[in-house]
Amino acid sequence: MTAFLVDEMFPPAVAALLREKYGHDAVHVCEAGLAGAEDAQVAAAARAEGRAVVTENVADFAAERDVVLLFILKKHLPAGGAQAAALAAVLDRWEGEHPEPYLGADWPRI
Repeated sequence: MTAFLVDEMFPPAVAALLREKYGHDAVHVCEAGLAGAEDAQVAAAARAEGRAVVTENVADFAAERDVVLLFILKKHLPAGGAQAAALAAVLDRWEGEHPEPYLGADWPRI
């Protein structure tokens, strides 16, 4: 099962929903002590813990090759309070479709 590290542009509720509703190992960067950290540091933490980074920052993570990167653009998600639930559902579905994800970038279907 894929473990997730949710980047700071998404609400912490995404990680909470992934854990509580879907049973995934998920943590938000704020919970991991990475709030405001450089993207390279976030990638390094994900790599060390075997987590997939969930982010919108395509350009900032483009050079990372040895970590699973899930790029989600917020403009494709509902606004406001519905965003966390929608993203958690997308990630749960993606994990079911990719039980052994490859290292590098992926763009889950919204």
